[in-house]
Amino acid sequence: MGASRRALWLAAVGLVSLGLVACSGSAPDESAGESAGDVVRMWVGPERVDCVGVAPMECLQVAYAEDAEPQLFYDEIAGFEHQEGTAYVLDVRVDEVADPPADASSLTYTLVTVVSETPA
Repeated sequence: MGASRRALWLAAVGLVSLGLVACSGSAPDESAGESAGDVVRMWVGPERVDCVGVAPMECLQVAYAEDAEPQLFYDEIAGFEHQEGTAYVLDVRVDEVADPPADASSLTYTLVTVVSETPA
């Protein structure tokens, strides 16, 4: 699979994953009256894990409900610095990118507040 085709495939997988997260009711879901610019709560696991985006990288493990199964989070959260061995609950603003590159997310994430930090 060529690099550009892989990037498109990964972007599609990311969008499908985001769509599944939106169904949980915590991520932006326009059918529920939420839209980009909304603040969502994220439960962030204590360790990054190996994953493959456009290239091999390390991803956060994020859930959108306290008891939900964590999912790989391929993006960065502006203003947030993850410390290995610490679990977090964050409030994060999600915004749409007007014209994202083909290999980039159509959403940006910005830290609003750290609700809690717990050493794991």
